[in-house]
Amino acid sequence: MKPDNLNNLSEKPRSCEDSITENNSLSSDSDTEDTTWEPIDQNRIIQGLKKIIKKYKTKINDLEMRLASEKEKSHYKDDLIKSLRMSIDLVVQNKDLNIKQMQNQIIELENALDLSKSQISNKDKESSGLIDSDKEKKHINFEGESHNNQNNTTEKKQIIKLECLVHKKNEELEELNRKTQICEANLSEKENQITQLESKIKNDEEKINELNEKLSKITLYTETSQSQSESQIFLNCSKVPSVKLVTLPKFEPFLAVFEDIPCAGSDWMVIQRRIDGELSFENTFGLYVKGFGDLAGELWLGLEKVHRLTANRRYELCIELVDFDDARAFARYDHFVVGSKEEGYTLKSLGEYSGNAGDALRSHTNEVFQFNLRYRNWWNFKDCNLNGTYNKSKAVLETWNGIWWGRWNLSQQISLKSCKMLIRPKL
Repeated sequence: MKPDNLNNLSEKPRSCEDSITENNSLSSDSDTEDTTWEPIDQNRIIQGLKKIIKKYKTKINDLEMRLASEKEKSHYKDDLIKSLRMSIDLVVQNKDLNIKQMQNQIIELENALDLSKSQISNKDKESSGLIDSDKEKKHINFEGESHNNQNNTTEKKQIIKLECLVHKKNEELEELNRKTQICEANLSEKENQITQLESKIKNDEEKINELNEKLSKITLYTETSQSQSESQIFLNCSKVPSVKLVTLPKFEPFLAVFEDIPCAGSDWMVIQRRIDGELSFENTFGLYVKGFGDLAGELWLGLEKVHRLTANRRYELCIELVDFDDARAFARYDHFVVGSKEEGYTLKSLGEYSGNAGDALRSHTNEVFQFNLRYRNWWNFKDCNLNGTYNKSKAVLETWNGIWWGRWNLSQQISLKSCKMLIRPKL
């Protein structure tokens, strides 16, 4: 079979006899593919899809309203935090200014009180040393002492007044300290509120991101439903079950096959399939980038398509393997990413592994997709190769060129009967 472009709608239809033969071959290798096709009521499907589209549009509107509400709450909280911080700064500034003014007044009063006490002490000393035996001097001294006593009385009143004022200022200072402690307690409470608000804003942002992710998923599914509701007939693919038109931003739409995996759920997109060796995988690098094969048979979806898909959102990868004893195994990775053309279509990520086939693809991470006879159009020659030459029977491979997975059978590379690579958005 010659390699064909996946989106080539003008290829010559295969005969009924060829289709029946190929469908019989498919049924022996995959439990998930249905080879029978029956006419369906297109009008009933269209009505059902319209209801699904209407349902998703309602969900989109609800999510958009919730998203707008969460954003408005986030802006309100930001304004509230700014207002609280400004109030706290103003309280602290006023507190510091009032304390400084009170301290200056107390210092001035204490200085005045010390000066008055010093003057009284000096006058007392002067009055005690001026006693004279002369009567006239005594009379004069008596008049002077009387005058001094009057002055001392006035100054003592001033001292008492100043002491009262100092006492009052001390009480005001204590009151101010009490208010300062209250302000500091309020400040601590406001800081705790700010911390709680910031934490809540962070949680709201996470919720917004989750809503955006859900919105993008619903939008993607709605676009797929809209494409199906148009009742398109995909020429040369009418007997292939579950064919859908995939649309990506700034990329040409393309057809892909979707399957259900019993152990992993539904809606898996097939990106590679080897079943009988009818399709040669010894193709040019340009075809590996663009894609080749038959949607109903063996195929390679294309490196550029896989890159655009895995770069647009998170995808998981499931690899199904069947040996010539009809034993089945699978390997599953929860974060599959293929790099861009400029990055050489590097296998950038696989994520966590699960399954029973073994983690043989792990050694290929951060490797550039190779195109030469040694690697046989794969990421490297370590531990596995699913794009090599197909063997019609079980064989021990002497080179890396073949379809094989792991080296657990006495470190040998044993050819496989079939393999399939499927991807799906990570839910």
